[in-house]
Amino acid sequence: MMHLARLLAVILCLSALPLTAWAGAWKRPVDTGFSATTFTLRRTETGLENEFAFYRDFGVSPLFDLGIDLNQAGLSSGHVMLFARLPLRQQHRGTRIATELALGTGHSDRGWNPMYRFTLSAGRSFSTKRGRIWSSLDLNYEKRGHEPDPLWKLDASFGVQSGRRVAPMLQFETAFGSNRDLSYAVIPSLRIKLSGLKLPQQKRFKDSEVTIGLEYRRAAQQSLGLRIGLWRRF
Repeated sequence: MMHLARLLAVILCLSALPLTAWAGAWKRPVDTGFSATTFTLRRTETGLENEFAFYRDFGVSPLFDLGIDLNQAGLSSGHVMLFARLPLRQQHRGTRIATELALGTGHSDRGWNPMYRFTLSAGRSFSTKRGRIWSSLDLNYEKRGHEPDPLWKLDASFGVQSGRRVAPMLQFETAFGSNRDLSYAVIPSLRIKLSGLKLPQQKRFKDSEVTIGLEYRRAAQQSLGLRIGLWRRF
């Protein structure tokens, strides 16, 4: 009950913020998509750990998007999931809302097991003199086959979109459930546009960004990490 009370309090606080399209709240236009490839290296109390993640979605029709979500944390755990995004509210002004249903399989020390995830996302942005301020909120209900209880996740992202090459971003990630302590991560980052830079195969990176961030994570043990990602729109 305490976890649920905390969750509701956070949602009420964040729902008053202007929430945008960098997360699952935004319906992709048909025949367009987005991909993110991320690598994280963490220093923990027991040594170095690494994590690889790949995400890609695509606007299939005016009614839904399809995508894939891959994750591998060292050799200990990971998942492969396919998801469908259904837009619930997509007006140009105000908060946009969408939901996702993901099905797949995950593994841990106990081997591979089926899993599913339900996500409710909200997003919004507004213009200022310094650029477009945006934020996003994702609430996840995740159930793995070998786990007796579901896992709840609440993630939030905030940033600025402008004509400048470098833009700031701040992300929060939380996870909690029955018989499980609250874990969280704080990741301040910089987004760097690659368009206009003299790079090999410049056309390939026309709509791409590199993200570089520091991650502080508090879970079973504390860790500090470096997170590097490549975002592409196509």
